[in-house]
Amino acid sequence: MAKLSAAPVGPSELLEYLNSVSDFSFELSVLKMLRTLGVDCEHGGHYEDPVTGKSREFDIRAEKTIDRRRVRMAVECKNIRENFPILISCVPRHAQEAYHQIVFTSREKPSDSLYVPGLDKPRASSHSLRGAWTLYPEGQPVGKSTAQVGRAGDGTITCNDSELYEKWGQCLSSMVELVENAYWDGSDDDYGTHFMSAAFPFVVVPNGRLWMVTYDADGNRTSEPTPAIRVSCFIDRLYEMRSKVAKAYVRLSHLDVVTVDGLRAFVENNLSSEQAMEKIFSMDGIRAGQEVR
Repeated sequence: MAKLSAAPVGPSELLEYLNSVSDFSFELSVLKMLRTLGVDCEHGGHYEDPVTGKSREFDIRAEKTIDRRRVRMAVECKNIRENFPILISCVPRHAQEAYHQIVFTSREKPSDSLYVPGLDKPRASSHSLRGAWTLYPEGQPVGKSTAQVGRAGDGTITCNDSELYEKWGQCLSSMVELVENAYWDGSDDDYGTHFMSAAFPFVVVPNGRLWMVTYDADGNRTSEPTPAIRVSCFIDRLYEMRSKVAKAYVRLSHLDVVTVDGLRAFVENNLSSEQAMEKIFSMDGIRAGQEVR
């Protein structure tokens, strides 16, 4: 932290902070946008960090459900300034990275001879969608390195990723409870019905403060830095869906760093209708024999 000035801070300084630097003000603008688009949101709640066991606060948890299809999103907001934007270096996405997973739950009544009260719980499995059915196609740019870039007081270029990394970590930790909840989707439905869900982590920054640059597989830079509204970074992170009687797993392939416009575009393109949700929950992709775990 920079050394503080001895000058007192009053209303003008506090207003300057609220108008230009405050993460909370930015958070509220993202929350308003999501709710305006018909997304259910929980704002500023607490959860137990699965690694440290300490209580932590999340920014936004968002959810949209249409006809037994549910998308959950952990949304962390960072009001980075214009003089310290994010640059993400990308390479072509490898075939092994080109997938996203959905969770398929089914509430099936056991046979009478095996029935034990309280144990007729939903069963869950995760399905990988690849090829033409994934949100993350092979060959498209995928983020591999992130940095915030600025100019120091002496005129030299400086970079740091600590602020982004903190939000990144909070976002992935917040996903733990969202994924666990997927196990119980459809538990109140009639026997024999099915439910599908998916979960996506997002770090959101103001418009105009996200940039990307691309490289080929040999490390040669293939573009100049270009403004972006959404850059998907490969994480390949395994999460456990827990219950008292069973366990299942789902793997999250990417974390998306987006601008406000990028998050809006994701919601409008993928969550606005049953037809739009087909891009996430492709039955054709499942029928094509995708991997089941």
